[in-house]
Amino acid sequence: MADIYQITLTTQTGETFTGKMSRRQPELVNGFVPLATETGEWLYFAPGDVRRVQFTPLTGSAEEKGE
Repeated sequence: MADIYQITLTTQTGETFTGKMSRRQPELVNGFVPLATETGEWLYFAPGDVRRVQFTPLTGSAEEKGE
């Protein structure tokens, strides 16, 4: 199982946000869905605003390159 995942979060309005997270990081914080962005920012979404969250495992070479 991969340690780092590319996360794609789609909101109910169709906006898409991406980031990289490990499965050790929480999937729900104080009732909100967190997302660590590529810039290091953390965004928090109300569960009702989230349409879809996709976890795509990164391969070893992509993890090492930071892609």
